[in-house]
Parts: sequence; structure tokens; C-alpha cells
Amino acid sequence: MTSGPSASCVLERVNHTRRTLVWRCAVVLLAGGVSAGPLVGAQSADNPTFDVASVKSNHSGDEESASFVQPGGRYTATNVTLRTLVKSAYGLHDSQFVGGPSWINSERFDIIAKAEGYTTPSAFRDQARLMLRPLLADRFKLVLRRERRTLPVYALVLAKSGGGFGPQFHRSNARDCNGSLVAMATVAGAAEPAVPLPCGAEVYRPGHLAARGMALSNLVLNVSRWTDRVVVDRTGLEGKFDWDLQWIPEDLTRDSIVALEGPSLVAALRDQAGFRLEGQRRAIEVLAVDRAERPEPD
Repeated sequence: MTSGPSASCVLERVNHTRRTLVWRCAVVLLAGGVSAGPLVGAQSADNPTFDVASVKSNHSGDEESASFVQPGGRYTATNVTLRTLVKSAYGLHDSQFVGGPSWINSERFDIIAKAEGYTTPSAFRDQARLMLRPLLADRFKLVLRRERRTLPVYALVLAKSGGGFGPQFHRSNARDCNGSLVAMATVAGAAEPAVPLPCGAEVYRPGHLAARGMALSNLVLNVSRWTDRVVVDRTGLEGKFDWDLQWIPEDLTRDSIVALEGPSLVAALRDQAGFRLEGQRRAIEVLAVDRAERPEPD
């Protein structure tokens, strides 16, 4: 696995064994949420589509799954569940996707798809997410219904009443966004050095979130991946920001023989970024499955 962003970047890579690193690059970011686009059903005609696509069952039994885009408008997903595909296509927290037959959580699939006219992953970054939606509707006969449910959430708020950020979070300087690689200062006592990034790029893995020249919504989305609730932005902040946060993932230390020393995610957000997570209950949008069928073999 590469040590940073590259021309072929992982959208989402999950290994179910502990301590496996997870990376994502902004050039292929599947950002956004349930409200970011129309629902996908067989009748939808408003989304862009792949020109060709292959969907096959995967019976390998492997633990690792991945999805990514490549130059030339290629999208590949390997050993993924339908649940994972829907969450990727809509940028959902696990609690925002409900219903459906049990096989959508367990059976695995491989997808290879291509769209003409995209020479770089950056040009393909958001289109891949949108194209995945009608593909799932067509091949899995997927029909989703938008609902609002009151669920426990974490509200991301400023930790200090008077505002002010932590040392590892600050506003981006637009004049410095010239394509050069820049790293923030390394977190004191961090296990890893700061990641050098160009503007408009981010990476994430267990215990390390970094970005340069990105909207706060990207941090909110990535923090949600490591929490048991949806995280909603209640900071009121707008614009582009840089951050480099490190913590000790709870699931990596729970069964460790020797506990690792280091901050929790909550502590990292507070001390390194200047935010806190506030437990609340809010009405949020979820997607419910009205229909899903196993795809016909190619």
C-alpha cells in the first residue's frame, strides 16, 4: 500500500483483521450524505451512468474488501457487500441505512465499471459516486425510500465558548494552494509523522485523519466512521481547513496485551482540533430498502 495520495487512490478499503491501515484520498472521495441527491430506484433517470459495468458474486471468503477509481474513468469494487456499496454511494453512516433482506449484509460482489471521458481520478471523484447509484438500481433492482428518524447523534461543536482552534486544525491559506505538498506539524507524542498533502487531498486510517484545503464536512464524515453515531456539524464554520489529528483507536487496544498510550478520538478532537462531541437526539434522514434482488450473473 502506498504511503500517501497517488493517481490511483482507494475510495474505501476495509480489512476485518485488526491493525490494518485504512486510507482514502480526496481525489476519489465519496463524500456527501443522504440528502445530497435523489433516491435511486429503477425509474431514476437524473444521475450520470457508467458506459459499461460488470457485476459478479465473490465467493473467495477473503476478509479484505476495496473500492477505488483509476485514470480513464474506471471504477472497481472487490469483495464488497451491497450494504457497503449503498453506504459508499450515498456517504451514509451505518445507522442511516435500514431494512432490506439479510443477504445485503453478508454476500459479496465484484464490480468493474467504466465511463468514457475521464482521464484523471480527480475529474472522476464525485461522478463515480453518482454513477454507482443507478448501477445499483439496475443490477440489484434496488429501490430506496427516504425517511426521517429521531436517532442518537453526536453534534460537533467548538470546545471553547469563545471559539479558537487547537494546534492541529486551522484555516487554509488559499495563496499556498499551488499544488505543492505541505505537512502540518507532527502531533506531540504521535506515533506517525504528519502527512504531506497537496491542497484538496485527505487521507484517513485508524487513529489518523489528515487533510489540506478541505471543507469541515469531510472531517465530520470521517469522524463518523469511527463513532457509534452519526456526527452532525453544529460549529457554524465555513470555508477550507487543514488538519492532522492522531489518536489511539479503541478497537485496536481493547484486546491488547499491553495497552497503548495515547489520546482517544474525543481527546484528539478537543486538544488537537478544538472541538467536542455533544450527545444529542435529532431527526435525521435515513435510507430504507423497499426492494433489493441478487444480480443476474454476467
